[in-house]
Amino acid sequence: MCTSCQQKKRIGLLVGGIIAAVAFYVLFSANNVTAVASGKPVVSVSTFALYEVANAVAGDTLKIRSIIPLGSDAHMFSPTPKEVAEVSNSALFIYSGAGFESWAQPLAATLGKTTRIIDMSTHVALLKSDGESFERHEDHEGDAQHAHGGYDPHYWLDIDNMITMTNLLVAEFSELSPKNASLYRENGAAYVEKLEKLKSDYLFGLKECKNRILVSNHDAFGYLARANGLEAISVIGLSSDEQPSAKTIAQIIALVQEHRIQTIFFEELINDNVAQTIAKETGAKAVSLQPLENISEDELKSHQTYESIMRQNLAKLAQAMECR
Repeated sequence: MCTSCQQKKRIGLLVGGIIAAVAFYVLFSANNVTAVASGKPVVSVSTFALYEVANAVAGDTLKIRSIIPLGSDAHMFSPTPKEVAEVSNSALFIYSGAGFESWAQPLAATLGKTTRIIDMSTHVALLKSDGESFERHEDHEGDAQHAHGGYDPHYWLDIDNMITMTNLLVAEFSELSPKNASLYRENGAAYVEKLEKLKSDYLFGLKECKNRILVSNHDAFGYLARANGLEAISVIGLSSDEQPSAKTIAQIIALVQEHRIQTIFFEELINDNVAQTIAKETGAKAVSLQPLENISEDELKSHQTYESIMRQNLAKLAQAMECR
C-alpha cells in the first residue's frame, strides 16, 4: 500500500474517533456561545484561499474561521475535538473538496441541519490529475459524501476559479445575511476586479518566455501552468508525503539538463530535500513557490494576501523562465 494511502487511512480513523467524541465535547464546551456572544454568524473554512475570499466578501459582518492552523501542511491536517465542535456551531462550513481534505466529508456528515455545507470543488472547473482536461462539476445539494477521485484539488491557482468562488460566496452570504446583500455585492465586485487585473498581469508576464517548463517537487501547480500556457512537471504527485523513486529522480535530472532548466521549485511548508538534491545535481537553483494551500505566521503578520503572494509567484516564474 502506498505511503499516502496509509496516511489517509490513519487520518480517516483518527477523524472517526474525534467525531465520535465531539458530541460530548459540544455539550460542555464554552465555545458553544461564541457565535451568540459575537452577534455574527460563524463561517468555518478549510484552506487559505477560501479564508481569503470569505473575508474579502464578508468584511466585518461575519466571523470567518480558518480551521487549518497557519503554517501547517494542509494535506496532513486532522481536526481536534475542539475544532470539530467549533465547526458544528457554524452557520456555514465551506471546504475545498476534490479529495484535498480527507477529514472534511466525515465531519460534514455529522453536522446538524443548522449548518449549511459547501463543497467548493463542485462549483469550479477541475483539472484531471493527469493534467489532460478540465471538467466543471455541478453542485450536489446536500450530498456530503460527494467526491472527485482523480482530480487535482489545487484549483484556486486558476484565477478564474477564484472569481467563481467569489461570486458563489456573494450569493451564499447574501442568503445568510440578507441585510448585508448590497455590501457583499460591492465587496465581491471589487475583489473580482483585483483578480481580473492579476489574471491579466500573469498572461502578459508569462507571454514570451525562453523556457515554459515548470519543474516542482510536488504536483501543486497544474492549474497555474494550464491557465498560463506552461508545462508542469513534478517529482511527486498530489500527495505531499509521497516518496519518489530513484528512477523518477534520475528522469527529472535528465529532463532538467536536456532543457537547461535553471530553477527547481519547492513549497516552503513541505520537505524540500528532493528539490535541493535535483538542484545540486544539475546546477539549477532551488526556489520556493507558494501554492496557497496555507500561509505561514510570518506571511500573515506581514499582511500577505492571495494577490500579493501570487504576484511574488509571478515574479519568480518570470525570472526562472527568462520571460520578457
